[in-house]
Amino acid sequence: MNEHLASGPTRPTVTVIIPTFNRASIVGRAIRSVLGQTYQDWELIVVDDCSTDGAEQAVRSFSDNRIKYIRHDQNRGGGAARNTGIRCAQGEYVAFLDSDDEWLPEKLQKELGVFRDSDPTVVLVYTGKMMLDETGRVLEIRMPTKSGWVYEALLDWNFIGSCSRAMVKKQALERVAGFDEKFVAHQDWDLWLRVAKVSRVAPVPNCLVKRYMGSDQITGSLRRICEGRERILQKYRSEMKPRTLARQLAVVALLLFNYDPRRARALALQGLRLRPVQPLLVAGVAASMLGLDSYRWLFKRLAKWRQGPYLGRARI
Repeated sequence: MNEHLASGPTRPTVTVIIPTFNRASIVGRAIRSVLGQTYQDWELIVVDDCSTDGAEQAVRSFSDNRIKYIRHDQNRGGGAARNTGIRCAQGEYVAFLDSDDEWLPEKLQKELGVFRDSDPTVVLVYTGKMMLDETGRVLEIRMPTKSGWVYEALLDWNFIGSCSRAMVKKQALERVAGFDEKFVAHQDWDLWLRVAKVSRVAPVPNCLVKRYMGSDQITGSLRRICEGRERILQKYRSEMKPRTLARQLAVVALLLFNYDPRRARALALQGLRLRPVQPLLVAGVAASMLGLDSYRWLFKRLAKWRQGPYLGRARI
């Protein structure tokens, strides 16, 4: 791993970490959104996960000495890239930004304001986000909804969402040992769960993130989404209440019916035993009897209606 880190006389308050892999054409947009922040006491660490498309040149085209570039010698995944950034971070707070997203100018300032006004037991804050397609058209806006001790609520669904929305105290990240690098998807959800289990969370009541729904994202693959969901289920199953477990089994089963009906039916049966009244799951089981093509057609339309830009736009 090649590291190019500049040392300064004082430590920055915030470390921004951008992991990137073969996004030379758009990583500059993310970097410019950091440069444009109203709060300027930050360092930016861009971790290049062994790109082959000239990402290094794209990063080094910015002359600001607060920007540090680190390159992995082999592709290790987003979790590993973020962990590399965390280990090198000098800031008291860490904010993550995906290389295909961007922040609005007041993002860091608003987050630090919430930290300043919150109890010290708050170690994570998260903002609202708008989701856009490749043309910049707004598909959906999601705002923060929960605060405090949210572990049980997070077991039910990942309302914090993507890494770009969050700022976390570095000590808290070190306490939970950062990202679990075994996750290919939902690594953010897993981290939020481990943080929320021991600390409080606070919302920032502003929409400050632009999240672009590109076709090359992990969230663009139903198989990857399902693999991440299954790992969440395996890791936290014993801590889920029956209603939550039934719901998570149903979600994984509905995903699996797209390509592994036998395993999907086994999980669906477990979910229905825990909670027999699940109309969507029952409908999914019935639809699976029509064959893969028919099920996939119905699933995509239902997912677009229920889950919006994520499942509704994902590849099988």
